[in-house]
Amino acid sequence: MTAAVLISLTIALLSFIGMARYHVLLALISRAARSLSLHEKPLRDHPRFTILVPAHNEELGIAATVGSIHALDYPRQAYRLIVIADNCTDQTAKAARACGAEVMERFDNAHRSKGYALEYALKKLQLETTPAPDAIVVIDADTRVDRKLLQAFGNRILEGQEWLQGYYSVSNPDDSWRTQLMTYAFALFNGVWLAGQDALGLGCSLRGNGMAFAWNALSRQPWRAYGLAEDLEFSWHLRVAGEKIHFVPEARVYGEIISGNEKASKAQRLRWEKGRAQLKAHFAPAVRQMPTSKFRRWLLLSDLKMLPLSRYFMATGVSWGASLGVVLLGFGRIDAAILGGILLGLNTFVFFTFAVYLSLPFRRLHLPWHYLKALTRVPFYVGWKFLLLLSRTPAQWVRTERIKKDTEV
Repeated sequence: MTAAVLISLTIALLSFIGMARYHVLLALISRAARSLSLHEKPLRDHPRFTILVPAHNEELGIAATVGSIHALDYPRQAYRLIVIADNCTDQTAKAARACGAEVMERFDNAHRSKGYALEYALKKLQLETTPAPDAIVVIDADTRVDRKLLQAFGNRILEGQEWLQGYYSVSNPDDSWRTQLMTYAFALFNGVWLAGQDALGLGCSLRGNGMAFAWNALSRQPWRAYGLAEDLEFSWHLRVAGEKIHFVPEARVYGEIISGNEKASKAQRLRWEKGRAQLKAHFAPAVRQMPTSKFRRWLLLSDLKMLPLSRYFMATGVSWGASLGVVLLGFGRIDAAILGGILLGLNTFVFFTFAVYLSLPFRRLHLPWHYLKALTRVPFYVGWKFLLLLSRTPAQWVRTERIKKDTEV
């Protein structure tokens, strides 16, 4: 066997082995998510909700969010809306009150994050003498909600489900190629993946926006997540504690993706990426000690350590290309042809599974097929993310800068 064949075989084998756990997880998620369907049904009762909207310097957009919530198809007396004006230096509180929201103002320079804002509000609610709500809903301050959001959550609460995550999509999908690409990515990450997790019995991950928690469940597992990715952090606290989070695709919220401001886009994405990276090392030891089956622990660890799809795709592509190289360079040698052919076949099957997964947003979440054209920009986006990951980790919650439509470039 020549040196070139040996090097190619080594690269192909190591790349495939390194991605093996993710190949299995993706195949299981894809298979499980194919059962995803919408189950809208009449609501037989109206659980009481308190909707919390954490907001930091959202003066310009808070009225639209509050207006969206007030337009819910749900009895007004059955829900309470509270905006948490957290360390605001603008008129967020005044603007929220002007459009009919209750406001809690919080000032604490030592504890600045969405997680601390939620903890503050939940503790204040616990001290009130008024009847406690049946559930808490968390909505981001740049969000539009579907009119049937509380109906969907209400049905699940009445069924006894206590931890819920709605389908979090994009409110401005056609602003640019980037928002189209992010809409598709959200359909995968916030839709298909969560449906697969739920169907596998792993419990889905929280996504920060469009979450609902039963009040009694919060008394059992109080909020305790303060990092850059407080949603995933709390998800893993719940999973380690044996709780199960359910995906509710009928409960939909739509958040804004910044399309025309490179600095704001970078800050937003950097906060997401760095925050999730910090969780892997923190929770891995606790997951390994969970009192469950070895296979389930293995799946949870694989989920915890799952690479972004762009890096997973590149690693699999390297393995596929190297295995093809083994077949071509080792032409005439039976041992090389057999080994290379096996690896090439395995990687081809992995790509087929990946293609099935990539098709599910269109087949199960009814995403318009024209969003496929945004995938032509994936190489540019991958390069942007690679440079982004080299950036300094943000230390605290910083509001994503908004810009007016007429100033976008």
